[in-house]
Amino acid sequence: MGLFEDLAELGVDIDDAITRFMNNSALYEKMLKKLPKVVEDSAVIPYIENGDYETALSNAHNLKGVMGNLSILPLYKCYTDVMNLFRTGNREEARLVIEQNIELQQKVVDCILKYS
Repeated sequence: MGLFEDLAELGVDIDDAITRFMNNSALYEKMLKKLPKVVEDSAVIPYIENGDYETALSNAHNLKGVMGNLSILPLYKCYTDVMNLFRTGNREEARLVIEQNIELQQKVVDCILKYS
């Protein structure tokens, strides 16, 4: 198995992503390999814990966009839900949604790093 097959098993819509990247799988792979740094730089939970909800929301928005662009659909849905929860004042519920998906997010990152 390769990177794309492994990611597909984690719920990534590879076909949709490659189409979005104008059928350029090399470009898609290049962008995927930037994801671990984006995830590292855009943590949400530490900002919730510190009461910095503006940064938490900003980081969630960033991750939502990146996950959507890369067709990492389960995490795109996660961060879409998180943003909606933030906007309605449900910060702790937003945190729970992230915590329920953090293992999958780490698996996606680890998969990408495995092939980097």
